[in-house]
Amino acid sequence: MNKNEIFKRLTNQKTLLIAVLVVPFVISLLYFAFFALDRYVSSAQVVVRQTDSSSQPSIPGLAILTGGADPASREYTLYLKEYISSYDMLFLLENKIQWSAHYSDRKKDPLYYLASDASIEEKREFYNKMVTTNYDEMTGLLSINVQAYSGEFAQKVVQEILAQSKIFINSVSRDMLLEQSEFARKELIASTERYQRSKDEMLNFQNHYKLLDVEATAQSRLELISSLEAEIAKEQARLKALKSTLAQGAPQIKALNNKIHSLEEQIKIEKSRITSSNSDDPLNIIASEYRQLQVNMIVAEEFYKTSLAVVENAKLDAIKNVRSLITIVQPVLPEEPTYPRTWYDLITIFIVLSFLYGIICFVVASIKDHYE
Repeated sequence: MNKNEIFKRLTNQKTLLIAVLVVPFVISLLYFAFFALDRYVSSAQVVVRQTDSSSQPSIPGLAILTGGADPASREYTLYLKEYISSYDMLFLLENKIQWSAHYSDRKKDPLYYLASDASIEEKREFYNKMVTTNYDEMTGLLSINVQAYSGEFAQKVVQEILAQSKIFINSVSRDMLLEQSEFARKELIASTERYQRSKDEMLNFQNHYKLLDVEATAQSRLELISSLEAEIAKEQARLKALKSTLAQGAPQIKALNNKIHSLEEQIKIEKSRITSSNSDDPLNIIASEYRQLQVNMIVAEEFYKTSLAVVENAKLDAIKNVRSLITIVQPVLPEEPTYPRTWYDLITIFIVLSFLYGIICFVVASIKDHYE
């Protein structure tokens, strides 16, 4: 038998019909008739919302116009979606209700079989087949669907998932708020210490130089110098007038000269106190240090006030932004199995196989035409 004869027999229309359509459909029929186990589905719908409902939009339809759930609640809901599908939830269900024991060794159904000694990876893969979630971006609702071989167990699994989900949302919400509060508290402690340190530096500076307000002291000395210079100008005018009427050696002229000289010496002393480089602590340098300490204290005080406001805002946020899980649709006890949908699945399989058979027949006919 040559290759052409083998090809003709394999591509015979009757052979193709049996191989592509009849055999797979009969196998499917046998599976649904004798092997497929009834699977019950229990569902719930939940939503994450702020505890303080006053912060939610009060205008009807505003949530839809702004894209459904608020961003923070959406973020929490997506956290929850991942948590429900995680190993953590699987471990909790194992400890609480012995989840895998319900599904183990159901050898009758080869497509939904979980071995009793299955690895944790195999259990999670099977778990994500039996427990599914769906998030609605428009409404912010998270749907939880659980399949089980009994209605009671399906409902029990959903109830346990809801209980653990509430604990999870409360924990995540609390941890985030505690983290914010802890940051604000540390900032307040740091700002308080900084403010106190700047006040201590100012007090030490004032005690060291025995000056309450250096700038006021410097200003008073400048005013004193101005008054002395004015008095000198006044006395010099008097001296000029006396010289026009009295002799140069007159006692009044000598006394006035001595007074002017004393005033000039006093001015030199006062100026040296302010700017002299020979002094250990000239007043202008002291005033510069004083101004710097003042600036440091003002900045530290503002930082302290800001930190107080941050702490107060953190307290308000802790009250307003606490999230909670609200169950919109409670899980019910299913009385009839949802799966397998025998007639629907068989019709779908038949249609798919028919399309596949038609495509293969078309390809085979094209090949035959090409060689002929």
